[in-house]
Amino acid sequence: MVRKKKYSDKDKIAVNNRHIDIFNKSLDGIEIMLNGILSDLSQFDGSFLDLPKSLISALDFIISSLSKIQKGQRLALNLDDENISSENVEPDITVIEGVDIKKI
Repeated sequence: MVRKKKYSDKDKIAVNNRHIDIFNKSLDGIEIMLNGILSDLSQFDGSFLDLPKSLISALDFIISSLSKIQKGQRLALNLDDENISSENVEPDITVIEGVDIKKI
């Protein structure tokens, strides 16, 4: 039988603060890499279809990293309400009366 260790609120806060610090440092590193790639892109005078594969891979890595950092920060900062998920939210629909669909 596996028993979960009970952590005090003080321990949870300390760990959470460390996570936030690490996420912020990671974000700083990713920002440095992104600025370098943007500099390379601004100097590139060819077609975007001719971009070096290494540049595309690095950009993909940065985008993936940013997504993970954001997810971790939101979790560490408790920014997402557990009871609300994007699957359960109905989109807002605005109905405009008197519009001729053929002219759109």
